[in-house]
Amino acid sequence: MSGTATLAELYLGAEPTGVTTESNHLLLHLSDGRSLALPLEFVSQLTGATHIPNETRLLILSQPPRIEDVRVTDEALIVTLHDGRVLSSPLRWFPRLRYATEAERAHWIILGDDDLIHWPELDEDIELLRLFSGGESLESESSVQAWLAEQKSAALILNEPKTNYDS
Repeated sequence: MSGTATLAELYLGAEPTGVTTESNHLLLHLSDGRSLALPLEFVSQLTGATHIPNETRLLILSQPPRIEDVRVTDEALIVTLHDGRVLSSPLRWFPRLRYATEAERAHWIILGDDDLIHWPELDEDIELLRLFSGGESLESESSVQAWLAEQKSAALILNEPKTNYDS
């Protein structure tokens, strides 16, 4: 139990003492007298039937993380945040990036509230939240294969040199 209290103090600044609801918020009452309000739409994703493992931890950030820079290597997608943190995810999680050419990988833009990376030529979007949660692409294998066939066909029509699409 002391480990949980320590984590609560690290993430919240004080140990939780109770929970109530008010209007459309869940209020998490802390031992230092403060309360933290969480929107019920956020909490509503957790239903009574949802099993949450004991090792699950909730991290609440006072400022949302924002993307500053993106780099794609042959092994990883590397995202640098404005606060200096660096997130790295295996490139195998993102098939379109894995098969893309170096030039396509290098042409990205940041959208949303600096929390979405978009590659126009690849029609690929990766949300920062997905990287934080360790999630790989949700695209089906058949969709990736159809996209690869389309890319190869376009390269042949344009008489482009061999690309990563054949990898």
